[in-house]
Amino acid sequence: MQKMRTAIPLKINLIQADQLSLTEIRLNHGAMFDFSISPNDKKWLNVHYPNLKIYKGNNGDIEIAGVLNFSMTYQEGKSYVINPAPDYAEGIRIQDGYQIKIEYKASEFSDLPQVFETGSRIAKIVQNRNLKPEDLHINPSGAVCLCIKPEETGNLPAGFNIADFFNNLVVPFFYAQSYFEQYNSWPWGQYSHGDLGFIEWYLQQKEATSQSVVIFLERLKKYNSWQNLKQLLELKHNVKGHHLCICGKGEKFRKCHSGVLKGVWKLKKDIKRFNIEL
Repeated sequence: MQKMRTAIPLKINLIQADQLSLTEIRLNHGAMFDFSISPNDKKWLNVHYPNLKIYKGNNGDIEIAGVLNFSMTYQEGKSYVINPAPDYAEGIRIQDGYQIKIEYKASEFSDLPQVFETGSRIAKIVQNRNLKPEDLHINPSGAVCLCIKPEETGNLPAGFNIADFFNNLVVPFFYAQSYFEQYNSWPWGQYSHGDLGFIEWYLQQKEATSQSVVIFLERLKKYNSWQNLKQLLELKHNVKGHHLCICGKGEKFRKCHSGVLKGVWKLKKDIKRFNIEL
């Protein structure tokens, strides 16, 4: 299985072949999104995904539930295309459907609506292939992991709206699941799940400030594996590639999560540079 990065292609743009309407731009209030649904949102959903319906849940939150039927194609190095024309021949085309539910509420680990695959299809893949749910980007709550939290606003630059949410996150996620089901590999590079993905993401960041490092550490502390990670960060010397990876698979860092190892080195250096206490 190829190393996982995010649930959507990195630096790959979307071509929407049948984009019929534009959604209104909303402000992104800090880290939280405005989850209201506009008339344009409702119209867009009805046109593009008529088997998904909007409800109000028992707790009053907005929910979208039903079958997500999609058609998408992707070729490495090029933009992915949703609803490609019949004669579009580039890349691997997947037409598929998933029973899903979307709860319009954030969680401890994400400011996005929570998306659940309710037909147990992903769960069966996990069981049949002796995998863990996190191997397929499923959180302990059962919600899917669409992307790591630091990249949520980047995937929704105009704020939250249904069109961008589906085009940039939801459909590519389920395309990747179908691809994995067929080929037992992922169509594009992805961050690892959970805290390991955070550390891989941190490695890619060019600039760090004392405040950004503190915020990053506070996010890491929410994970159950924080104490193990803390021990690595407190070592007088850097952990080496021949040491066991913290993912628990029993393999050496260099053969398992080398990006996490380098991310730990970078984070440890920044902690020392800004004199931050753990």
